[in-house]
Amino acid sequence: MTHPDTEPIVLVARMRARPGKEQELRDALPALVAATRQEEGCLTYVPHEGLDDPGLFVMHEVWQSEEHLRAHSASEHLGRFAELARTLTTDGIQIERLTELAV
Repeated sequence: MTHPDTEPIVLVARMRARPGKEQELRDALPALVAATRQEEGCLTYVPHEGLDDPGLFVMHEVWQSEEHLRAHSASEHLGRFAELARTLTTDGIQIERLTELAV
């Protein structure tokens, strides 16, 4: 069994675009994704948009460790995106931390 600090961290980050701001939010994602994928410890960073709810944006993230996630959280590109998200979303970025079930 591995130590919890060395197990990958899975996140789902949800955002709801303000009405009429969907395209602006969509347009802000490529720069964030490109920069984040270059970060050490980034295993998965994939944006999604709701099929039945086009105002819903969800980022699926997997980080090698808590330390890598903390570095991402402090990154300039995430800070810039989070600032923009405050104006383009209804409730900012909602983070759900997950761990994979061994089934």
